[in-house]
Amino acid sequence: MKKILTFVFIVILACLLLDKISGNNMTMEINGNDVDGPLEFLFGMIFAGGGLLIALVAIICAAVMVGLVMAGVGVLMVAIVAGCIALGLLFSAPFMVPLLIPIAIIWVLVSRNRKHSKSN
Repeated sequence: MKKILTFVFIVILACLLLDKISGNNMTMEINGNDVDGPLEFLFGMIFAGGGLLIALVAIICAAVMVGLVMAGVGVLMVAIVAGCIALGLLFSAPFMVPLLIPIAIIWVLVSRNRKHSKSN
């Protein structure tokens, strides 16, 4: 069943491709002159491909620009959050004094014990 489905899919794609290549209903006008024949299809494919290429370059440039802007916004947001945390600690420092006193005492005792153990 899978082989038949693959074959049918390839046949349908080939029929669509052949329909587009024949270009019976295409009309193209360059500087007021109608272009007919095989050149009509060739010019149509070149101009369509050129338009797709320009669109691809534009999308890539837009993606790079969005990536740079979002990275910059992310760094800015991290800086703002760090600043808010620093301000919060600065404003809450008087309320943290009862917690900082025991921590300072423990720090002094530990550092004094290190000094005595190094000198011996």
